Amino acid sequence: MSQSLQQDIASFRATLDPRTSIINVSVESTATALILRGMVLEATHHQQILQLAHTHGAHIQDEILVLTHGPQYQRGLVTWSVADVRAQPGRQHELVSQAMYGEALELLYHEQAWWRVRLSDGYLGWISEHGLIAAAQAGDFRGNATHVVSTRLQPVYGLEGTQITLLPWQTPLPIDEFRDGMAFWVAPDGTPSMTNADDLMPLEDRPQLTRTGCRETLTEVQKFIGVPYLWGGSSSYGFDCSGLAQAFYLWMGHQLPRDADQQVDYGHSVERADIQAGDLLFWASRSDTERHHNITHVSIALNADEMIHANQRRWAVTIDPIDEVHARFVQQNDPGLIAIRRYAEAE
Repeated sequence: MSQSLQQDIASFRATLDPRTSIINVSVESTATALILRGMVLEATHHQQILQLAHTHGAHIQDEILVLTHGPQYQRGLVTWSVADVRAQPGRQHELVSQAMYGEALELLYHEQAWWRVRLSDGYLGWISEHGLIAAAQAGDFRGNATHVVSTRLQPVYGLEGTQITLLPWQTPLPIDEFRDGMAFWVAPDGTPSMTNADDLMPLEDRPQLTRTGCRETLTEVQKFIGVPYLWGGSSSYGFDCSGLAQAFYLWMGHQLPRDADQQVDYGHSVERADIQAGDLLFWASRSDTERHHNITHVSIALNADEMIHANQRRWAVTIDPIDEVHARFVQQNDPGLIAIRRYAEAE
């Protein structure tokens, strides 16, 4: 009976995305009960597992920890300009994403000086404890933001004038005061901070999620041409393909999922002949069967013929002809361009 239930739980787990969910439950059978041990991320998943268990007709001893209600669960803030998010605790493990200065996180549990976290886009990973602080009202820092960084990398100074960090493009900041050409705020760790006011943009001046907004944002992201490709990168220090696409839409206030094969499930489909500036182009390789639809790459249309993307061909953000890139995929017997999605509203 325990083996059958374990298989049912495994089948349930297979329906979920491991990048945004946690199901780690084992079943032990005793003479009087089935004992469920382990952890899940959400209470709804806990209830679904219990429902599966009750279909097996035995007494259930529930010892599952729901992480969002667990003893270590708390809210936190990123204090580094960019905090690497790893697949496992330790810098030797794969970089899967990044969290930005002032970003509010859910801290799930602690292990080996690292926190298992859920980012604001729902992505899961591990961040060094040294790049975080616990904060019960973690959402207030960005919730009170008035401006965003509009340069690729923005120096930040302490009150004595010494540079203390370097913030990436579109970092939100809750500015308290402008004086003598400088903008002042208090950092997540309580440090009084300032930067050049001219390099900030009021939040309300950011482009809207429209076709015009897409064109304006494309002009903005072209200043990242030549920025290095970084697997797992989602900041102007270095982007991967989906990190650039996510940042592109975030500049217009629209949150997309982290990875390309997640992003393709949003927006609405567009035909090749109808491509417009700001559409996302999704590319597939037969060799990557673990990704949804075998999608391994995403780019942003500049117009009907060209696209901008962070890519591993030139290990940088570049502009390339859409049809030439598709032809390279086809030469390698890969599908190439398989989906085009539009997220912007018509004007």
